[in-house]
Amino acid sequence: MKSVAEALERRCGREEAGAAVRLLSRGAEELARVFKEHVLQAVIDGAVRRALGKARGPRRQALTPWGCERCGPRRGDELRRNGHYLRRPLTCEGMITLRIPQLVCLGCGRGVAFSHPLLPRRQRLWLDLQQRLAVLYLEGASYRASRRILERSTRTKLGLMSLWRCLQAVAQSRHAPASRPPALYLGVDEVYHKVRGQPYWFLTVRAQAADGSKHYVGSILSADRSQQAWEQALNGLGVSRYNPPFAVLSDGDRAIEEALRTCLPGVRLFRCTWHIKHNAAEWVRERFPRTEDQGTRRGLAAAVDVIVDAPTIPQRGASLAELETAHPWLTRLLRQALDRVPPKDAEHPVRTNNLMERGFRELRRRTRPMDGFKSTLGASNFHTLWMLKENARSNRRDYLPELIP
Repeated sequence: MKSVAEALERRCGREEAGAAVRLLSRGAEELARVFKEHVLQAVIDGAVRRALGKARGPRRQALTPWGCERCGPRRGDELRRNGHYLRRPLTCEGMITLRIPQLVCLGCGRGVAFSHPLLPRRQRLWLDLQQRLAVLYLEGASYRASRRILERSTRTKLGLMSLWRCLQAVAQSRHAPASRPPALYLGVDEVYHKVRGQPYWFLTVRAQAADGSKHYVGSILSADRSQQAWEQALNGLGVSRYNPPFAVLSDGDRAIEEALRTCLPGVRLFRCTWHIKHNAAEWVRERFPRTEDQGTRRGLAAAVDVIVDAPTIPQRGASLAELETAHPWLTRLLRQALDRVPPKDAEHPVRTNNLMERGFRELRRRTRPMDGFKSTLGASNFHTLWMLKENARSNRRDYLPELIP
């Protein structure tokens, strides 16, 4: 400590504050690396000592966590130590060296592999690197950017494929999501991605509870958006277990609505008011495309707003009757959608599909820099991690303990 402090003073005397900070950071990283090495070695030695007993003492007869491939699970008195081999996992602060015990089965003479939850077999990147890679990737860093960041901290070369496999292992491992309250309504929509250069869609369902908390129910990767694909997605996600009556909100896609009628008979279907207003603006623009018709377009847009946002059904009907005298074509188109739009003063009004659109906006911010996905497996694994992360983040929880418990 004294020599480090003197080195910092010399650098500060030469007005090299940046070099002094870097020296202190490297010292802290080296201290953390040595600490991890010593603690993990103590964990390994303690696990063997508890299972087999002391090296020169009586053997324990309790069942151990390790088993022989031929003889099956072994007791402590059915195993013996046979030296060690070195293993060098890579941590966030650099490589550490661990002495892994070699065990031999006394029944058949075969070697018994040592395993421990903190030391997964055949894994070069240790668990802290897994967690840091998951955070970097989900927060927006690419694999190449993540590699540069991790190589700088570990001072070791890393391969892109190693990082890819590491992240896939995190997505396919056990997760610990928090409990979910009953859904008040569901949002249903799809989001587009390229996989191997081909168009794919994630058919996605997200729920909102009465207390305002939001969570993704799940998503299914599909090559099309047909009614059949949506039926398979709803059944695959187990949406029926949410036990209607709850409301389901969509943008008016016919395939989605028909699939919901088939999979959830009797469920209340609502349409997004923003999409209705957007569609109405397109209808008006097609009918009045000239520049001098701008005033008419604005007036009709204001009329549509009044009708869609009417506080009660009678007031909506009166506004529709007024509009029908001058523009029956627009009234006819609006009536087809307004039967699934609750009035503004309704109890628990579900009016916009912002539940889905806001979540997809965050997703596109992450995926827009990507050049699509290289495999359906990678795309599905990414969405699994993304939904777990967003479920925790949108409800103000730390998402890392839920991704990697």
